[in-house]
Amino acid sequence: MSLRPAHLAALPLLLAACGDEPVVQEPFAAACPLQAPVRLAAPPDDWQPGRTRVYPFRALGDRILYSFDGPADVDPGYWLVHRCGGAPRRFTTFTPGTVLPFALETDHGTLAYAVDPDGRHVLLDRLDVAGFDVPRPIADLPDYDVPGGVADEAGYALFARVNRPTGSALHAAGITAGTAVVHTHDGDPDAPALHLGDDVVSLAHRGGNLLVLTDDGVLREVDPFTREVEPVLEGVRYFSLADDDRRMIWQAIGDDDVEPVYLRDLEASARIAVAEYGVDREIGVNDFAARSWNRMPEQGLEVGRWVWTGDSAAAALVGPDGTFVAAVRSDTGEPLQVPEHRQQRGALGRDLVLVMPDTDNLVLATWRPTDGDLRVWYRGPVDATVEPRRRDGDALEYFLADPTDGDIGSLLRVDLGTGELTERVPRIGREYQQLDARRYFTAVHAEPVQAGTEVKWTWDLLVFDADSRVYTTVAERVDHFLRFPDQGVLYLDSRGPEPGLWAAPLGAR
Repeated sequence: MSLRPAHLAALPLLLAACGDEPVVQEPFAAACPLQAPVRLAAPPDDWQPGRTRVYPFRALGDRILYSFDGPADVDPGYWLVHRCGGAPRRFTTFTPGTVLPFALETDHGTLAYAVDPDGRHVLLDRLDVAGFDVPRPIADLPDYDVPGGVADEAGYALFARVNRPTGSALHAAGITAGTAVVHTHDGDPDAPALHLGDDVVSLAHRGGNLLVLTDDGVLREVDPFTREVEPVLEGVRYFSLADDDRRMIWQAIGDDDVEPVYLRDLEASARIAVAEYGVDREIGVNDFAARSWNRMPEQGLEVGRWVWTGDSAAAALVGPDGTFVAAVRSDTGEPLQVPEHRQQRGALGRDLVLVMPDTDNLVLATWRPTDGDLRVWYRGPVDATVEPRRRDGDALEYFLADPTDGDIGSLLRVDLGTGELTERVPRIGREYQQLDARRYFTAVHAEPVQAGTEVKWTWDLLVFDADSRVYTTVAERVDHFLRFPDQGVLYLDSRGPEPGLWAAPLGAR
């Protein structure tokens, strides 16, 4: 289970029709602010845990949707409880076969979207309005693949259905790549969905808008709220948007062999009708276009793509051998001399990560394109799994996986100036979150659960203090968990002496 915020609620739940019998609510302390572990909800008195089952739950805004039943049970019950406490409410408007993929935060509150048993997307409920709504189909939105949609932080819902299988080619126009039918919805139950295209090959979020590239090479910018569409470019094979939303690198459609690549300032181009110097500047060519975008999978998924540094100051092109074959400054388009290396590992903040040319060892370095600073920070066995996680000045932290279990490892910190190496955390899950200057929250596998033909895991939740070198166990063998930075961690425990949905603080002790 990932601890990264974008993936914290990733388990779709199959929901069924329910009655509205009351649930017995046990006394508990308020869970916001959270001072001690609190059981938000307990299972029914006659409940027996399924030893071949884990029990996931889902965050819908500030509400938690959970169940102690399974979809195949007779009259399974699904409940909502606020993460800060209160009496759970049993949903009464679900029907068998309904899938709840996500909730959308809007200016008008939290909206729950679902796919009904007929495959239609519906606005299921306005969670901040008392009572339950009658599900309302979203106009002009066709049947979609389950789970059917995702919520964007800008406050709209994005729906995509595969129109042509992705195959081996990705995110480029005019090369028989995978395409999708794409719509958005702004949360207004009376408004229809906005159709972005039947053959979309690539999307990028630009502020509250979307850049949409279709298979005919037309790039447009769409406002999902006002529905305004602004043409940006035609003849676009591929584009890559910087994190600052201002600069974009794009490749022109040519002979699919050698094709020019341009740097565009989107803010300037919005004001200047005719392309001028600094608006569209040719910065190079892709002379391996026919081998780009995973069209020859043995050469790597990233071939033909431009990788931006986190500060949007520079970008580099991945070549057929998996190295950066070109790099440019984003403010001027000036080419940069790429150090010799044998592989690239993407970006880390303002740096690009290089695998240096040593065949006997794995040697990793950070390279800052804007000033040429090159720092070797790891040297070890060629088969080691090493992932850089954070750089702060001359301090770089990285995860080193256990050779026998890649899901756990250690967290180390190296001083790039002196080369001094310190072990920050001796045992940590691959996914973790730093709570403050010294403490880390992580989850590690506890025990496997054979759920039919699938093996799932329960989790031990831990906090490690790097100063005292002490682990604190938050909970053991939990089925599922979500972390809320302003509160702590919520978890469902079906195996402990007091089973239920719990909230526990992660504050300093």
